Amino acid sequence: MSEWHYEQHGQRQAAITEAQLRSLVEQGQLSGHTLVWRMGFPNWVRLAETDLASSLPSRSSPPPLPTEPPALPGAAVSNWLIWVLAFAPVIGLMLEAFIAGARASSEYTLDYEVQLALQTNQYWYVTLLLNLGLSFWDLSRLKRAGVDTAAFGKLAFVVPVYLWKRAKALQQQPTQLWIWIACFVLTLLSTI
Repeated sequence: MSEWHYEQHGQRQAAITEAQLRSLVEQGQLSGHTLVWRMGFPNWVRLAETDLASSLPSRSSPPPLPTEPPALPGAAVSNWLIWVLAFAPVIGLMLEAFIAGARASSEYTLDYEVQLALQTNQYWYVTLLLNLGLSFWDLSRLKRAGVDTAAFGKLAFVVPVYLWKRAKALQQQPTQLWIWIACFVLTLLSTI
């Protein structure tokens, strides 16, 4: 039996048997463009130009079956968390008011201290953390659903952009984005 050498990723690979080479072709690890050589060949040739071409899958053959389940369709992905995120600016403002009220020095100045804390954005980070936490939580849920989040995963820091990209990736209307923007504007106007 003759030994075959083949090229993979620009590197010459060690000699293998013809049966091993055919197995690599059938597994899809080598293609017709792979360079091969055996004793008696003057130069490297494409695998498709040798008698091993019969091992190549025909163009009419169906693609190999996936080994992983595909992503869930957009309509099947649960959206309850994204609806909470849509109202996060208002929820965050309520949490800020609650924290300001809990930290008020006396019940007589409670209203004044809560109002002052909201107007000066004393607890702004509460709303920010809520928005970011919900975005990243939703992002992890999308990954578990099999959705490819590589295109917008880093943008979870920018909630409106994340909401837009999420809607497009799942082929949904960006309703939650518009609600988030409306809630954000309302919270800005309420602190004036």
